[in-house]
Amino acid sequence: MKCMSKSSILMVLWLCAFPGFAAAAKLDTAHIDAALGRTGSWVEGVYLVNFPRPELHVTLQGVQLSDLQVLSFVTFVGSGAHAEMMGEICALPDEVTPAIIKLRAGGIQITGVHDHYIGESPRIVFIHFMARGTAQTLAQTYRSALAVTGTPLGRTSPDFSVGPLPDWAKTVQHAFGRAGGYFMPKPETMEFDIASTHFPASPMQDFWSSVVYFQPAPDGKLATTGDIMVTAPELNPVLSILTQNRFQILAVHNHMIDEHPRVFFIHFWKIAAPQDVSTGLKAALAEAHARP
Repeated sequence: MKCMSKSSILMVLWLCAFPGFAAAAKLDTAHIDAALGRTGSWVEGVYLVNFPRPELHVTLQGVQLSDLQVLSFVTFVGSGAHAEMMGEICALPDEVTPAIIKLRAGGIQITGVHDHYIGESPRIVFIHFMARGTAQTLAQTYRSALAVTGTPLGRTSPDFSVGPLPDWAKTVQHAFGRAGGYFMPKPETMEFDIASTHFPASPMQDFWSSVVYFQPAPDGKLATTGDIMVTAPELNPVLSILTQNRFQILAVHNHMIDEHPRVFFIHFWKIAAPQDVSTGLKAALAEAHARP
């Protein structure tokens, strides 16, 4: 997921850096792959498995959202057979409750149910969750929830590998002074307390932070969407910068519960010239203290 794809979409990431977690590489991923029915990959110390929903063909203001934006995925860190799991399910409205029933039956903590877009067709809803336990059991529960949705569950993993960059992507990279797929640290560290179980800072929290997507739109413009992670004091100043730069605010919500410090996610959308899009985003990300 966290990369540029061959489908002409550029992703730029801004994540929190939490040093000192070294156990992720020892995680037994073979049992996770067997339970999920497909192979994942390591991304910055997190084991990631993607389940796109290309059959939905979701459009927003005349732009078809890429598979990276209409995606269920799950991440794992841990040691041996034991893991922390976080992820989300992309669901149609009538799939939400059946999927939650499956997750809760497996003891998975629901941490958010909400929209990432406004006015998309068809409407999609995202279910966020986290848990700790035996990796294989957690993966089995996640797959059982996907199975009550229309998510394709074939064994072929999606191909989000890097392809040649179009000119608009080079313009974005020049504006930001960096290539897509790299991390920009944020000063805060984050810890979780879920169901009375302490989750210390780890690459799991690194992975769950700000992400920005760019893709071509009609008339030589770019469409950009994504979410910016902010603390409570940063929330309204970042909203002001986004709206002053004519970004549409799609949602403000949580992806986690009982994290420290409390963080919020601002989802946004804009179609404009590449330089216009980049200028507003740079200002908002600076206010959110995302830095090179």
